Amino acid sequence: MCHLKPLLSIALLGMLLGTQATAQALELSLPMQQASSGNFYIHATLNDRVESDFLLDTGSGYVSLSAKTFNKLKTDSATVFQRNITGIMANGKALSVPVYQIAELRLTPNCVLRDIEVAVFPHADRDILGLNALKRLQPFTMQMDPPMLTGSQCA
Repeated sequence: MCHLKPLLSIALLGMLLGTQATAQALELSLPMQQASSGNFYIHATLNDRVESDFLLDTGSGYVSLSAKTFNKLKTDSATVFQRNITGIMANGKALSVPVYQIAELRLTPNCVLRDIEVAVFPHADRDILGLNALKRLQPFTMQMDPPMLTGSQCA
């Protein structure tokens, strides 16, 4: 019983320090803009040349691009077709969508997501920052006032 007490103290200390380190690791701040619709957007740059405002959408599995944005990237040698996927839209209809890999998605000067997959929706009118990008920032938190997305890393 005497030997368990120091081990238990060390384990509790490790848990407390681990929690404190995790809280301190949340250093990456991405400013968001709130639209009149209530949605939040993050300004980003694709392949170091195409700028766009991305709707923050935790319900979207992929970074999604409109045809307008994709047309500015498609001739870039850093944009490579990967495959087609079938997505189920909010109205329940299935839609086949091409997925491309782009070289980089720059969220801030210090946060560049490399080799990110993007789905291209031909009739979309906005670009979306989906879960495949957000998971690289995990764990992340959202603050509403002022609007800020905070992540622990930019992998």
